[in-house]
Amino acid sequence: MADGAAALALQVIQTLAVLVGVVFGLIQLRQIKHQQESAAGAAMLQSLQSTDAGSTALILVELPDDLPGAELKQRLGQDFDRVIALASMFESVGPLVARGQVPIDIYADFYRGATVLCWRKLRRYVAERRKAGWSNLFEWFEWLSDQMDRRSPLHSDVPASVAFRDWRSEADFDRLQAGR
Repeated sequence: MADGAAALALQVIQTLAVLVGVVFGLIQLRQIKHQQESAAGAAMLQSLQSTDAGSTALILVELPDDLPGAELKQRLGQDFDRVIALASMFESVGPLVARGQVPIDIYADFYRGATVLCWRKLRRYVAERRKAGWSNLFEWFEWLSDQMDRRSPLHSDVPASVAFRDWRSEADFDRLQAGR
């Protein structure tokens, strides 16, 4: 009888070991997938750090908000295609932020201002194109801008040079960030 109980105990232990191994493997697969998605998100963010994206954003933010589409195109001239490419980059990042592949706090630290300002320049053009039949044009760009503005409207901005004046180490970041 003791041999039967020992054999049963060993079978239970083996089954538990296999189960733990399967669960561990599934957790590892999930972590690997998340790491791959995060790496893809980081690569996408690098496109926003290109010289062309930066210079295009500077051209765009010099324009008044909400220009009619025809006037926007006229003022931008040959740069219009570059502006649409920049808007497409913001559009591509929106779902990555929504899925958590790019943490919204990190995105906001780097691109909140540029996202909101660029959207303000293009929103009337986009609304006109949507009325003309492209109902979801730059929907993720708009969503991303709304999220950034909701987190902290630009009119309430405190520049990092002021907000982080008392920064001494990375341990200060969360405390000082809360004051922005």
